[in-house]
Order: sequence, then structure tokens, then C-alpha cells
Amino acid sequence: MLFVKRLTIATALCATVGAAVAAQIDAPLASNAYITRNQLDWAWASPLPASSGLDLSYQSQFGWRLPTAAELADAPQASDFLFAGANVPLGGTDPMSGAYFSAINGQLAGAAACAAPYFSSYSNCDWQDGKGQPFGPWAGAPGASAYGEQLVVRAVPEADAYAMLLAGLGVVGALARRTRRLV
Repeated sequence: MLFVKRLTIATALCATVGAAVAAQIDAPLASNAYITRNQLDWAWASPLPASSGLDLSYQSQFGWRLPTAAELADAPQASDFLFAGANVPLGGTDPMSGAYFSAINGQLAGAAACAAPYFSSYSNCDWQDGKGQPFGPWAGAPGASAYGEQLVVRAVPEADAYAMLLAGLGVVGALARRTRRLV
């Protein structure tokens, strides 16, 4: 009986801790919430390193993962996440995910990509912690601080893979149509 009680308490604690670090959004990452550089898609995934609660449980099915040291050596600058049509208007909030940037340099204008709600319990990306900014490199890179921003990557899907997928779906559809006629 004591064992069952301890197991119940342990399960409740794990569920509570798991909920605290779970991503806020379980949906495919919006295309305007990441950038593509050097044959990789890069997402600004958390205002803290992965060890502080990065959740790849949902997004990993779409290929998102932590970058390797070699990939981080050639990581984009924070300013690379600035582009017209990005999900977060600077000084504002993404209406779809609730993402926002904190401590933005007042001279910047436009929009920037922040994907934190898709990968963590946070809604913000800290502009000042991005590579090339005052507080140093991205999390996982040499010299990163304990507050380094976390990036995630995935291989850019190739057009051939999409063509094969569409061809496969076409074959399955044709077989299903033929089977229906025979029945």
C-alpha cells in the first residue's frame, strides 16, 4: 500500500513538472516563424538553453532537433531573423502564437521570427541574447552564457521528397478508387 501511495505521488509530481516545460503550441511551426540558411531551417526556440525546458516532443516529427556544434559555428545572427512578413511585429505580439521579443533595440523596425511557444513554455525570445548581440552567442556555442537563447534546426525538405510523396499519394488514391469500383 505504501508503494502504491509513493508511486501515485511520484506520478503526480512528474505530470506537474512535465506540464511546466511543455510547449504551448502543438501544431506545425508556422512558415514565418523560422528562417532558412545553409541548407537548414533555423527556429529561435527558447529564451534559455535546452536544459531549461525545451520541448521537442511534438516538433521532432517535423524534423526539428538541437543543432550540432558544427552547425552552431555557422549559425545565423539574431538580425537574420528580421524579415518582412515574420510572425512577430517588433514591439508587438504574434496574433497566432502569442510570441514576442523582449528588450528590442529601439532602432530596429519591421518584424522578426520567434518560435518559442512551439518549443517551450515561454512566449518570448530575448533579442539581447542572440548571437552578435551584447550578451553573447547562442546556447550550446562556445562562450554562451547560462541565459543563451536556444536555436533548433531541421534539414530543408527537398523538392524530390515532396514529389515522391505526391506520387505515392496518387498511387494510393488510384488503388482506392479501383478497389471501390470492384466492390
